[in-house]
Amino acid sequence: MLMILLLAALAQAPVPAADALPEGAPDAGTPAVVPPLPVATLPPATHELFERLKGRVAQVRIIERRSGTRSSIGSAFFVSAEGLALTNYHVISDIVHRPEDYTAELVREGKDAEAVPVRVLDVDVVHDLAVIQQDAPVKDWFELAAKDPPQGTRLYAMGNPHDLGTTIVEGTYNGLVQDALYDKVHFSGAINPGMSGGPTVTGDGRVVGVNVSTMGNQLGFLVPVAHARALAERARQVKESSPSTLLAVVGSQLLDNQQRITERLLATPVPVQQLGDYRVPGRWQPFLKCWGDTTHQPENPYTITNYQCSSEEDIFLSGEHRTGVVAYDHASVSSDQLGPLRFSALYEATFGNDPGGVDATKEDVTNFRCRVEFVSVSGIPTRTALCLRAYKKFPGLYDLELRAATINANTSGVQTSLTLAGFSADNARALARRYLEALAWTK
Repeated sequence: MLMILLLAALAQAPVPAADALPEGAPDAGTPAVVPPLPVATLPPATHELFERLKGRVAQVRIIERRSGTRSSIGSAFFVSAEGLALTNYHVISDIVHRPEDYTAELVREGKDAEAVPVRVLDVDVVHDLAVIQQDAPVKDWFELAAKDPPQGTRLYAMGNPHDLGTTIVEGTYNGLVQDALYDKVHFSGAINPGMSGGPTVTGDGRVVGVNVSTMGNQLGFLVPVAHARALAERARQVKESSPSTLLAVVGSQLLDNQQRITERLLATPVPVQQLGDYRVPGRWQPFLKCWGDTTHQPENPYTITNYQCSSEEDIFLSGEHRTGVVAYDHASVSSDQLGPLRFSALYEATFGNDPGGVDATKEDVTNFRCRVEFVSVSGIPTRTALCLRAYKKFPGLYDLELRAATINANTSGVQTSLTLAGFSADNARALARRYLEALAWTK
């Protein structure tokens, strides 16, 4: 009954005169017009962006002088009218290390594409960047972004994958990789071999990163634009460069880098990790990734539990030489079935004085020189082998391998190893001492 009265009252309500309606209101009986929602700015069509930018990207060809043929390829992109281009250090590293055997040229896509000789002006070996220069000016080049884009921004990587010609790949900006030793951007997109050194850009064509590596499955990495911008600005001041000058630049950068890592490690106490009856060095810094496991082989009369930490990153010097590594490994060995003599033989067999080290050749490093001695670490008798090898091209840099094994128990013990690649001898020894001081027996 109430509903009927309300409807009747509404039916008898007076309709306002037209001149009484608010300004802009529709006449009675005229449907209201709903204003359209604002249209979001859409990203450009990928093919349009590609057509506009492809002339700024080139293929880098490393030429072996004796045969006159390509030995490797990569990508580069122009950043100035004078023909300055950015690429990865690992793309042109052969020229830095063996200029008598290799040279480089750039080729841009097109009917009239010609190979143009280039020279290396400057490098940033820690961030895997290089600046190369061709003598001919260019009409079109990239602008380097002043800042990083927001996370989730749609990006476009360009380069020459597998020598298939200039390609564009869509992906997403996911910010800097957390807890990384060396700055790198996580890019969700396919960066394939040959695209190294190419640009990754926003929809307006500004470079926000340089393609550097991939782990497959749409998992790519970029050098942040800030490092590219700094190197490009510095390279503009370089008048002439030579292989000896570039090697000296690389050596200086490696020395500065190992000093930063050393200071960072020594600034904090070494955390400890329980392993069997011992405490061992744990995750020293956030850039170290740590893993553990125990072998499960019932037929063995002993148990080995491993705990290892590594920076999981390195610095590319050449195809045969890597550096900038921090890694260590612990193995807890114990047995309830072996007597002291048999356990001692097993324990000795798992301890070696010959360190493996990181990748390098006889042209890069000397042989390891080792010192084996028995020391007391936190009151624990410990056998140690400390080994160093020198870098031949970069004076003042060394690889260190430390092996240590406790010898205070009959049927259990811990063996540990530390690898430092590309450190000064003093810094390497200081880090090894701090590392050993974290070893302790808990019984």
